[in-house]
Amino acid sequence: MDGFYRKQEDKDFSMYKPNPNKSFESEWQNDNRIDESAWIQRYDYESDLVVDIIQENKLKNILEFGSGPGKMSDIIQKKLDYDVSYTMIDKPNAKKIFDERGFKGNFLVKNLDSFVDTEGLKNNYDFIIANDFLEHISNPSYILLESYKNTTDEAKLFVSVPNWRMGHRFIYRGLFDYDNFCYFLTTHGWVAMNVMGSPFNCTRKGYEPAQRLSSETTLPNELLDSWNWYFECSKLN
Repeated sequence: MDGFYRKQEDKDFSMYKPNPNKSFESEWQNDNRIDESAWIQRYDYESDLVVDIIQENKLKNILEFGSGPGKMSDIIQKKLDYDVSYTMIDKPNAKKIFDERGFKGNFLVKNLDSFVDTEGLKNNYDFIIANDFLEHISNPSYILLESYKNTTDEAKLFVSVPNWRMGHRFIYRGLFDYDNFCYFLTTHGWVAMNVMGSPFNCTRKGYEPAQRLSSETTLPNELLDSWNWYFECSKLN
C-alpha cells in the first residue's frame, strides 16, 4: 500500500512507498550518527523527559520499541538513581552496535514493521517507550495493542512523533496530526496525560505564522513549531 507524507503546505502531498524488508536489513549499518553533537543534544533532552517519568512513578520494568543501538537507553539508565530492567527491540545491525558499544540493558532482535513476535517478552512491563518510532512502521496499531496487553494496570507510555511541518515521510497521512494521534492513542487503550515539546523548532519557509490544521484544534500554541511532540500516557482500564 502506498502512503503519503506532508510537505510544508497541508494541500501538498508526496508519495512514499515503504519497503519494510529492505529497511529492516539495511538500517544502522554504521553508528556514526549517534556521536553527532545534534543527536547527543537530543538524546540528553529526551532522556531527561523519560527519567523524570520513571522516577516520579517509581517504574522498574521497561520495554522500548525501535530503540536503535540503545544510546538513549544507556543514557537513561546512567541518569537513574536506581536500577531498572530495561529491554530494547530493534534491527540486527542495531544489536551489533549495541554489543560493540557495551550499552546497558537487554536487546532483542525483531522485525517490528507489521507485527510483533512476543517470544521473549514479559507481560508485566510498567513502562513502554516508542520514541520516534510509530511513524516509521506499517502497523503502529499493533505495537500499541501489544503494549497494552503486556503491561501492568498502572503502566505508563512515552511516545514521540514528529510535527508534520518538518516534512517527515509519514506512511499514513493525517494519523500523526495532533488531535488524530491523541484519538488514536485513546482507541488503543492509552490517554495522553501530558504533552511536551522539543527544544528544536520546525523550519517553516513561507509558513509564518504557523497555521493550525482542522485536525489540530486542541494543539497548544507553544507546540505549533515544536520539532517533536512527546506524550506521557497512562493506561485506560
